[in-house]
Amino acid sequence: MVVNMKKIFLVDDNEDHALLIKRCVEDDHTSTVHFSDGLQVLKACEALNGENAKPDLVLLDLQLPGMNGFEVLMKLKQMKWLEQVPVVMLTTSRRREEIEKAYQLGAAGFVVKSEDFEELKAKLKQVKDYWFRAVELPSAQSAENARRS
Repeated sequence: MVVNMKKIFLVDDNEDHALLIKRCVEDDHTSTVHFSDGLQVLKACEALNGENAKPDLVLLDLQLPGMNGFEVLMKLKQMKWLEQVPVVMLTTSRRREEIEKAYQLGAAGFVVKSEDFEELKAKLKQVKDYWFRAVELPSAQSAENARRS
């Protein structure tokens, strides 16, 4: 059985958080690419070419230097080739208005980081299981065809 390698773009300016998150999500079938700010991930996404280069999931922190997570989310959702890529906010915030805004802007989920490593690991396993095993996403090509008809 051939298993496709999944790629996660992780956007978090806190190096310690990023390291812990990578430890939680990386395995034989999942790799992560870490970006420490929104501008870095946007530049990388603009340079993408083809289905194989794009991420399967984006984990996006809310509090980032320069451009906050909401601004990054809006720009990611404007990129046609990333429309079907789920963006999950992964942040320490529990503020109701931030949760509401994230979903209004197109976030696929909002996960509050836990200070307990085992709890964080369990939450991220659920996120991965959901997006990589439980649901089927349309390809960018089928999404484009649906828009045209």
